Amino acid sequence: MKIKDGYLLTNVGDSYIVMAVGSTMHLNGLITINETGAFIWNCLKTDTDEASIVRSLCAEFDTDEHTAGEDVHTFVQTLQKAGFLE
Repeated sequence: MKIKDGYLLTNVGDSYIVMAVGSTMHLNGLITINETGAFIWNCLKTDTDEASIVRSLCAEFDTDEHTAGEDVHTFVQTLQKAGFLE
């Protein structure tokens, strides 16, 4: 799975914002995500799976595998439901 083309994640101050770019009309407005969400989003720029993201998240942040797994799964499910993933 990976993020569909047409979305841009940018850092503005202390916030991370997702914007639609180009011909993507799926998103009206902006979506703000936290640092962990931005990290997961960046992992999804290339084709990957949840287990790989969990390992990366645990290596980057001080968290255990169980908590990271729940966070990754919830975020990925939200992205899938919103139509952001291929």
